[in-house]
Amino acid sequence: MKIAVLTSGGKDSILALHRIVKSGVVSLKDVVLVGAYPKNPESYMFHTVNLHMLEAIAKCLDLPLEKIFVSGEEEKEVSELEKGLSDLKIDGICVGAIASKYQYMRVEKICKNLGLRLFAPLWGEEPEKILNEIATNFEAIIVSVSAMGLDESFLGRRIDERLIGDLKKVSKRYGVNLAGEGGEYESLVLNAPLFKKRLVLKRLEKFWQGSSGVAIVKDYEIVDRDIF
Repeated sequence: MKIAVLTSGGKDSILALHRIVKSGVVSLKDVVLVGAYPKNPESYMFHTVNLHMLEAIAKCLDLPLEKIFVSGEEEKEVSELEKGLSDLKIDGICVGAIASKYQYMRVEKICKNLGLRLFAPLWGEEPEKILNEIATNFEAIIVSVSAMGLDESFLGRRIDERLIGDLKKVSKRYGVNLAGEGGEYESLVLNAPLFKKRLVLKRLEKFWQGSSGVAIVKDYEIVDRDIF
C-alpha cells in the first residue's frame, strides 16, 4: 500500500506520519510526502509559511516529495489538489487533521472521488495529549502566530513543556485552540524519530505586522541526528 502524507512540514502532519508508520499501517518506504503550494498566501486550506523547507524535511526522512501547485482560492484549490493527487500512484491519503471539519471533509471527498483510503490518526484527540507527544519526541518550533494572546515572543520557540504551559494560559484566557487547529499558530519540525538526519537552523528572521507574525528560515543545515 502506498500512502501520500499531506504536509507543510508542521507538527500535526509529521506526527500523523509517525503514527501510521509506528502502528504498522504502512512501511516508511511506501510513503510519499505531498506538499500543496498555494499561490495565494491567504489560502483557506493550506499553510504557506516555510514551505521552502519541505524539500529539506523530505531529505531528512529520505522520502520522495511531490509538489502540487494550487491557486490558493477557496474550493478551487481543493479541486486542484484532487487533480494533482489523481496523477499519483497511491492507495491512500494521510492528514494531520485534529478537529478541523473544513480540512477533513474536503480530503474525505477527494478520497471518495479517487477511490482512496483516508487516514487521520490524530482526529478527535485531545490537543494537550498531542502537544505532549510532540514535546517528548519531536523538535518543533512555532513559525507563525495570528491570534489574540500570541505575541512575537512565541515565534521561534520550541514546543516543550514550558511552551505548552504558556499556550494553555492563552487558550484559557482567549479561547484559542491549544493545538493551533484554527490557524492560531503554525509549526515546523526540525527533528523526529523517523528522521534519518535533522535540521539545524542557522538564521531565523521574524516579521511582525499588526497582530500577527512569521518566523522565516533563511539559513539551515542538515546534520546527523541524535537518537531520541
